[in-house]
Amino acid sequence: MNKFLLLITLMCISSQCIYANSVSKYFDQGVIYTGSIFPVDVAKDTDDKIMPIEGLKSGEALTHNILGIIETGNRGIQAAAKNGGITKIYYVDTKVNKVYIPLGFIPIYVKETKTIVYGK
Repeated sequence: MNKFLLLITLMCISSQCIYANSVSKYFDQGVIYTGSIFPVDVAKDTDDKIMPIEGLKSGEALTHNILGIIETGNRGIQAAAKNGGITKIYYVDTKVNKVYIPLGFIPIYVKETKTIVYGK
């Protein structure tokens, strides 16, 4: 009986690890922890030059995910631009903060994904 419970627990932990990694495969690869920023897009100015980031305003929009089941928020580019008072967007980044700790049948999984836009 103890071996059966151990086997079931190990299967649950491994399936939770696979799920946590596959949910966000395009943004982060950390199975237990991620704290990274990823570039999404870069726009060129009308003179075909890339704008320097110094002096640009920034706006943020985010979502929260709890246990990989519930996700709330609006991390759209339009929401981030509105939050920063930006009308012309030059750069878009995505920042991911995730903590995942498998504890048997009860995983601790919290993820915050943030869209950051830079512009004028």
